[in-house]
Amino acid sequence: MAESYDVIVVGGGIAGSVAARFLAQHGFKTLLIEKCRTPRNKPCSGIQFPYLGKLVGEEIPREILCQNELFKVEMITPSGRVVKGRMKMLNFWRSTFDSWLNALAAHAGAHFCDESRLLDFHADQDWITVDIQEKEVERTARTRYLIGADGLNSTIRRKLQPQGFKRKSWGAAINYYFVGDAKLDRSTLYMFYSKEFCPLMFAWVYMKDDSWVVGTGAHENLLGYAQRFLGYIQSKYALRGELVKKEGFSSPMESSIFLGEGRILMTGDAAGLIDLYRGLGMDNAALSGRLAVRAIVRSEEIGCLPIEPYQRYMEKIVRQIGRNEKRQAARYATNETLESSLSTLNLIRDGLLMLAAAQMNRILPPERVITLPL
Repeated sequence: MAESYDVIVVGGGIAGSVAARFLAQHGFKTLLIEKCRTPRNKPCSGIQFPYLGKLVGEEIPREILCQNELFKVEMITPSGRVVKGRMKMLNFWRSTFDSWLNALAAHAGAHFCDESRLLDFHADQDWITVDIQEKEVERTARTRYLIGADGLNSTIRRKLQPQGFKRKSWGAAINYYFVGDAKLDRSTLYMFYSKEFCPLMFAWVYMKDDSWVVGTGAHENLLGYAQRFLGYIQSKYALRGELVKKEGFSSPMESSIFLGEGRILMTGDAAGLIDLYRGLGMDNAALSGRLAVRAIVRSEEIGCLPIEPYQRYMEKIVRQIGRNEKRQAARYATNETLESSLSTLNLIRDGLLMLAAAQMNRILPPERVITLPL
């Protein structure tokens, strides 16, 4: 007989782990599955603002973070103008950070299984039947609620919304990791705004422990952009050393938001909560995980489907991503519009707003945190 759960969460990243932890704390019998063996690597900047601890519900231990701290920013505009600032950031490897979140979920009472893949699912009026492959063994479970936190190539979203996927990748990103020397500061995040290097957002350089990370993204011809940017960094900043790793990701999922249907809720990247204007997504992932739990709790209280309160709770995030998508398209029309968006007046205004928001985040509850940068 199939084992029964209150909630099955698919995906052991930030959104899934946060959801599983809070579900277990609310007394729901919860299964969290992750298809990879953990700790598992995930291509990601691993850079976030300190309020991420509030969103995941736990102060982040120093040993979870990289040895080098990031607290300075340099923005290089298309004309070569350099704007410097200070901003405390969290710097971590996703393998270490996500495994810590997995452990928090398990400690709270969620049953965590890695090397476990969702094969298929079928929903009826009362239950969702889920087929799972755990290592080499296939089994069937059933659940009252299903949370999709399975990333940009979400199996759950592909079944619910097949029209949301293209045959070809809509975009991709790549990181090069170098161990060596460069005329760069270990405490600085360098953000290069130029359509020559990245047509989607800024290209980036920063240090993680003993590795320089050089990366960019594009809708097409990614390697062309990446090689051009890498060559520029090697020439301009005398980057020398051994290339120890390349990593990247691509996805055929269109960059549109889909929150799920009925008793199936989508979170994080699987929901399309990608904000290229901010260049960050881990905070939205954690927040969506918390709000999915809140929606399930509310549905139990008033007897509705959880998608109804979830859509209400997610309205602020969805509106912000929509606004930022339009702003990003306008600013990246040309290098001239991009330069104009990075004018001194605009940056001073944005900096003051950031300072005010950071102070407000100290007292705001997790569900109302102001995600940065604005």
